[in-house]
Amino acid sequence: MMITDSWYLLNSKYNCENNYRLNPDILPQQRHLLSPKELEEKTKVYANLIRLTDFFVRKLLFFLKDIPAVVIITDDECNVLKVMGNEDMRKNIEIKEGVSFQEQYTGTNSIHLCLNHNQPIQVKGKEHYHKALYNYCCSSCKFTLEEGISGTITLMTKVEQSSAFHLGLVSSVTDAIEREIELNKKNKKLNLFNQVILNSTKNGIIIIDHNGIITDFNEAAENYTGCTKNDVIGNHIYLFKDAFNKFFHYIENVLTDNTKYENIELHFHIDKSNKVCLFDALPIYDDDQFIGVFCQFRDITDRYELEQQVIANEKLSIIGQLSAGLAHEIRNPLTPISGFLQLLEKNCNCENANLYFKIINEELERVKELINNFVLVSKPEAPCKSKVHIQTLLSETIQFMKSEAILHNVSIFFTDHNEEEIFINIDKNQIKQVLINLLQNAIEEMSGGGEIHVTLMKNNETKQIEISVIDQGSGVDEEVLANIFKPFVTTKQSGTGLGLSVCHRIIKNHHGEITVETKKNEGSIFTIKLPFSVQEDN
Repeated sequence: MMITDSWYLLNSKYNCENNYRLNPDILPQQRHLLSPKELEEKTKVYANLIRLTDFFVRKLLFFLKDIPAVVIITDDECNVLKVMGNEDMRKNIEIKEGVSFQEQYTGTNSIHLCLNHNQPIQVKGKEHYHKALYNYCCSSCKFTLEEGISGTITLMTKVEQSSAFHLGLVSSVTDAIEREIELNKKNKKLNLFNQVILNSTKNGIIIIDHNGIITDFNEAAENYTGCTKNDVIGNHIYLFKDAFNKFFHYIENVLTDNTKYENIELHFHIDKSNKVCLFDALPIYDDDQFIGVFCQFRDITDRYELEQQVIANEKLSIIGQLSAGLAHEIRNPLTPISGFLQLLEKNCNCENANLYFKIINEELERVKELINNFVLVSKPEAPCKSKVHIQTLLSETIQFMKSEAILHNVSIFFTDHNEEEIFINIDKNQIKQVLINLLQNAIEEMSGGGEIHVTLMKNNETKQIEISVIDQGSGVDEEVLANIFKPFVTTKQSGTGLGLSVCHRIIKNHHGEITVETKKNEGSIFTIKLPFSVQEDN
């Protein structure tokens, strides 16, 4: 609404003449009430409004391109924060950032009246107090933001080019700026909320616009791709074709054909461990218009491993049923064969009889060992636990294996990283069998000799003891490593492939875990982790 009541103007001019004693014939002296530092601080507070005003004012000045005009932004105390527009007009009335439009310095003006009466006001020509301003028309509207920030936006033109519609134009611009600021604030809150969700979820999230530009990329996605958020956001998806090679073609198909993909199983190797996830690549629509792609990685490693374990157990269960009958049938003839061979050995005068019988007996023993291990894998005995001093068990086992190690030019060293004695509830014989198997494998792995280091640590955080067997062998190939604890997997020419499988079953039955780390031509580290309780330590 434009103020036409002359009472506002009469009151203002009265104040200028009688209270402020201003001379209407002299150009008003512009006062700088803000220091440069204060002006800088004020500008920071109003920065968002100034930025948006700059955008709208450029459009406003474009439509008024044939009319010289100046746009002024002030704070709520009439201090000029920003001046845009015609340079000649700015120089003629000396308008610049930092000056004050308070009535006692500048006389009757629309900025002071707008703030004082809290309404849009237009002051035209002789309605000004100073004659130097008679040639100008000023239209001011007040803005108020939610944070309590307020001020004015003013359009100044020459009187002959002014219009009553200019006040409505400034009012519309002010309303548009206020709405834009409010919208930006809501968008900022929404973006912040989205970021909280994206960064707090364990799922990897990638969002891509319809042009293929990556717009969002959370921390979990960094783990799956090896790329950082700063590297990818704002860049085209094709720049990361190699890094995204496992799932790139799915995204490409969504971008080109809006195809929908759900529950695609992907395998990743992250931080020396294998991760399995379900991958989704879904088109995003705004109403019926395609606007981008939503990608999600859902970690199902635990579920996958459990499924694989169930499958393995089912296989072993079947093997167990077969092996029970097979072992019985093979053991029956082995006993009399072995007995008759011993009788024949005593009564045979053949020149190479002793050698032949020796070979036959060795092979029979090998068959017997294979059957025993086969039965143990398929039907492992439940551990018979008792309180065992773990340092003593390790020392005794190492001492037992030292003679075997010396024959292969191998030295075994034991390092106890604990100052206390450790007792845990285990099946002593089964754990000793695991340790012997690991040491035997390490000795055989180092054909040229070397050192084996056995270490013992107590992890109070995980409530586990950790036994590591470290060799200097040739390491394990990656293909073998993935299946090393499965039955019949071996790197030895004469191995049965059941030893590590037996070790794995024994440790699992003790509610522990056995892992392996390896480097080609540098060696392997087998680590056994067994749980302990507070009661077991006392």
